[in-house]
Amino acid sequence: MTPLLSSPSIWAFTAAKATLWVLVLTRLTGLLATFPILGSEQMPLQLRAALGALLATVILPVIPVPAVLPTGVPALVGLMASELAIGLLLGTVVAWILEAVAFAGTLMDTQMGFGFVQFLDPATNTSVSVSGSIMMQMSALLVFVTGLHHQLILALVDSYRVAPMGQGVPLNAMGLVVLIGQLLAKGFQLAFPVLAVLFLLDLILGISGKFMPQLQLLQLSFPLKIGLGLVILGLLLRELGPWLTPLLEAAPRLTLKLLGG
Repeated sequence: MTPLLSSPSIWAFTAAKATLWVLVLTRLTGLLATFPILGSEQMPLQLRAALGALLATVILPVIPVPAVLPTGVPALVGLMASELAIGLLLGTVVAWILEAVAFAGTLMDTQMGFGFVQFLDPATNTSVSVSGSIMMQMSALLVFVTGLHHQLILALVDSYRVAPMGQGVPLNAMGLVVLIGQLLAKGFQLAFPVLAVLFLLDLILGISGKFMPQLQLLQLSFPLKIGLGLVILGLLLRELGPWLTPLLEAAPRLTLKLLGG
């Protein structure tokens, strides 16, 4: 063995770099696991692993090195758990925005009469409604059209400034509760046009049935609500991009804010 390779300092430096790379990969894995499309089961595991390893290698040179790296296995496992939690939080905020859109679609389907029509979404392996699935797929495409995946990688790098490695998960619990409430309100806001129009239709049909008892309201209401609801849904889909883009652009800032940044 050459004198250079037999030097203990060389091997110590290599081990430190390898440990740091694993920790960066752990935080990045949490982000990729919860990120829309990239974290779905339809994405091959080998591709996700290769993407995570490549991004970790690219990001590693700009990551601030902690003063002390863990030397024992228990300390390393604990630090990896906190890094994974931070990565999961970074991707979960984007997933919650898409879930707010799916929530709006579920409310629409309930009013239109599609609430009993559920099918298995191959992307998530869960039962979803018709409108919710359409809107969620369009929202997932907007994530990549708007370049949010690039912004989240930059937010991941910036998260080491807000939540340095080895200092736990500085989660803002109250901010998390407020964010969930705001996203639920946004979902209701998106579904409100359909809910309002169909409520007015129910009101008109109820008044008509009071003055004209011979009307077959049950047979008349179903096609009217479905047809009118689909028309309003089509108009909403045209405005989904302008409505959703500000939320997606604010997602990296929201994630850093939840970490105390």
